Amino acid sequence: MHNRDVRLNNKFVYIFAAITVLAIIGIAAFNIFRDPDPYTSQAPPKLLEPSLKTLADQKNLQIGSFASLKYLRERPYRSILSSEFNYAIVDGEPNWRFEDSTLRPSKDQYDFTNLDKVFDFAKQNNMPVRVQHLVWGDPKWLPDWLTQGGLSHDELLAIIHDHINTVGARYQGKVREYSVVNEAFSRKLLTGGNHDWWGENIGNDYIDNSFIWARAADPNAILVLNDFGNETEGDISNLMYDYIKDAKSRDIPIDAIGMQMHISGTNAPSKEKVVSNMRRFAAIGVKVYVTEFDVNMHGVVGSEKDKENYQAQIYSDMLGACLEVGPSICPNFGYLGLVDRQSWYNGIGLNDANPLMFHDDYSPKPAYYSVHTELAK
Repeated sequence: MHNRDVRLNNKFVYIFAAITVLAIIGIAAFNIFRDPDPYTSQAPPKLLEPSLKTLADQKNLQIGSFASLKYLRERPYRSILSSEFNYAIVDGEPNWRFEDSTLRPSKDQYDFTNLDKVFDFAKQNNMPVRVQHLVWGDPKWLPDWLTQGGLSHDELLAIIHDHINTVGARYQGKVREYSVVNEAFSRKLLTGGNHDWWGENIGNDYIDNSFIWARAADPNAILVLNDFGNETEGDISNLMYDYIKDAKSRDIPIDAIGMQMHISGTNAPSKEKVVSNMRRFAAIGVKVYVTEFDVNMHGVVGSEKDKENYQAQIYSDMLGACLEVGPSICPNFGYLGLVDRQSWYNGIGLNDANPLMFHDDYSPKPAYYSVHTELAK
């Protein structure tokens, strides 16, 4: 009996091992032959009619979103971006260094491969383009040859000049607006512990020069001075106000202030304060562009339904501020993405920010419907 039991046990072991091997092979085969990204062929969601861009056109409002190369491979992303928005925000690929690629592999080299691909999408869909950003002092997005090169003040200015000339010449006539300088003022104040590498290594004269050179490189493009935390009066917006007022008196060609509007759901500004601040900047001769809107729900307490409805109200209020001052002051409202899984907040560990208009599977959130309702008023 003992030997028979051993033989039976061994038989069961062999059968179990064989089943396990077959299961592993099956899983591997499934992973090889299945669609590697379930969203590449997924049908886009059915959205309201008329589209957001049709409603925006009726109000002379330019409404745009993030043409992210990483997500343009997804059918719903391409469909929503081209059908609901009337311009494309090219953000990331213009960075001197970005994720797994770099626009500036060396001092004397440019690689436009990825940037060209996004421009191709915009051209195919007849979408004007905003490029973000020509000059940004976040060290994370600057190449080592630059930050560790021991370059002098004059050498650094010459590098910026060459960069703006080269990018401007390549895309002249293809860019409606540039975010020329990004986050110089919030970083000067060390907001959130952030540093402006350019300002700390050159001084603030790089801002003036960047706008002068951008105007020369593409005379018809709208030039934007961009930052965050400036949607209401405060330290950042006051610093920008003083600079812009002085710069305009010296004929520095700044056409618009960019308000990123990364709104925190735990500290959302009132519509009235945003309207007041927009009018304040208009009075010194610049337009107001909302450049990177989203609503971070990290730390907001409540059920998912309640949080999404609250987020939708903020979406409505901030778009409503732009619409209230009108296109003569606020002609442009841009969103930094479509689906929550693409949000930049995920990259800084806030995986519950869920700041955008669509869930990860592209189903629309209340925020989408609130934007539609606000535009339809």
